[in-house]
Amino acid sequence: MAQWDTTADVVVVGSGAAGLGAALVSHANGLTPVVLEAAALAGGSTMLAGGGMWVPANHFMLDDGDSDTAEQALDYMERLIGDLPPASTRARREAFVYGAPRMIEFFESVGIRFRRTTGYPDYFTDVPNASTVGRGVESAIFDTRLLGEWADKLPPRRFPRSLPIGTLDVASIVLAKRTMRGFARLARIYAHHYVARARGQKLVGGGGALVAQLLYQTLQRDIAVHLQTRVTELVFEDGRVVGVEAAAPDGTPRRIKANVAVHLGAGGFARNAEMRERYQRHPITANWTSASAGDLGDGLKLGQSVGAATALLDEAWWGPSSLLTPDGPAIFHVSERSKPGSLIVDQSGVRYLNESMDYVLAGQTMYDRSKDVPAIPSLLVFDQRFRDRYPFGANLPGRTPRELIDNGYFKRADTIEALARLCDLPPDALRTTVERFNGCARTGVDEDFQRGDSVYDRYYGDPRNKPNPCLGVIDKPPFYAVELYPGDLGTKGGLVTDENGRVLTEDGSPIEGLYASGNTSASVMGRCYPGPGVTIAPALTFSWLAMTHAAGRPSPVGRPVATAR
Repeated sequence: MAQWDTTADVVVVGSGAAGLGAALVSHANGLTPVVLEAAALAGGSTMLAGGGMWVPANHFMLDDGDSDTAEQALDYMERLIGDLPPASTRARREAFVYGAPRMIEFFESVGIRFRRTTGYPDYFTDVPNASTVGRGVESAIFDTRLLGEWADKLPPRRFPRSLPIGTLDVASIVLAKRTMRGFARLARIYAHHYVARARGQKLVGGGGALVAQLLYQTLQRDIAVHLQTRVTELVFEDGRVVGVEAAAPDGTPRRIKANVAVHLGAGGFARNAEMRERYQRHPITANWTSASAGDLGDGLKLGQSVGAATALLDEAWWGPSSLLTPDGPAIFHVSERSKPGSLIVDQSGVRYLNESMDYVLAGQTMYDRSKDVPAIPSLLVFDQRFRDRYPFGANLPGRTPRELIDNGYFKRADTIEALARLCDLPPDALRTTVERFNGCARTGVDEDFQRGDSVYDRYYGDPRNKPNPCLGVIDKPPFYAVELYPGDLGTKGGLVTDENGRVLTEDGSPIEGLYASGNTSASVMGRCYPGPGVTIAPALTFSWLAMTHAAGRPSPVGRPVATAR
């Protein structure tokens, strides 16, 4: 029998959306939670994320008069994901689509403020029951000054995420040099930022705002949050998890009893080089990820230690990424791939994908291509017109820092052939590829990969570019190339859980007292990425379902969501 240093009803491991969400749900159900975070700063990878959430039939879209149902979203998911147990069972999919809109209403009831991300479409708009008007929800902008001393315990956010911007702002502000709407949106964001600073406010948007709001409500309820406290062991007695052993900031071991449950929301294993080498496709490295530095696989290893089943460990929330230096940081590229005047080639100088496709599929395609032709790294090729019009990472339009040319990040040459030689590509092949692409750009029809045909492709395109907002000729020197790797926002595989967030063994039976959500668990989305925000929305939904179940309450997703309020 273990000797306990302290006791709580629920021990929550991790302080991202999954962990803080679980703590708030536990408290609302009359339980006493404690949050343990291994890192020195709170927030996990959620803090670094865009922060969107894919929530079918949410009340914002229904109030706006847009039609949607959980059944439609479920059908869309089923068509995309296919049959993929144990990670994505029918029961888990139903729990998500019926639960997500109610999850939003629950968190609103405890003080979290959300807003709709209107017009951000699903990623496969040619699939029946996809939404082109957008099922997205995100956190409202939040003033972290309200957190007091805890504001300094959140990680800093790099430009442009240091501005008070949300998901929808990104698609507009990257067109600030091209459209009045984009310029006006960027001007409003800067005005908001500087007026707030003059007032002493510290505004944050996106995933940072979501974490800050969750943390604020957690602290308002006097829920203990312990940083630099790494859980090293699950205490397993009489067939159930009854607590944890953790290392305090000074390294002292502490045993914490969990009267009701332990919830694992500690993220994935994106920063664990050994685990990535063991489980994932090669080549792979922990340097290509955009996940937080603390994404070391703690939750996964804890679950495995008590016999948990795992799934999808070879998958991640992939996305083409560039590296400012060989060791990072990684820059995750979304809008750049859709803007006219750019294309991606493999190491034979040949184009092989629709550059505008969703980022998970793009990363998977890079790996698939590399089975036949070296494509890691691939090269994103563009010209001076592209560089003058659009930002690239944190580099504003028209500003290409000399140091990034000198260190080889931006490869630049006066001709396509010279650029090819600089990148070790066959010059004739690259020239042929660019000429073929330019022909498609002039007609507006991508005969090879249909870039710009879908609503999602065009979302990040340039509406001023005719006839196709995603296709533009590459003919204005100098010419540029940047190496792209299959980076990610975090790993996608993890512990197998059921529709109530309970961690399961290989035979499908629950491990009593143990729950998981977020990237610690295997994704309900399987190997697909249906739409913007399918990481955070399931994380919060299954935290809500898990802690409702742990409190002995009936499942709150027993009947379909209405189609109108």
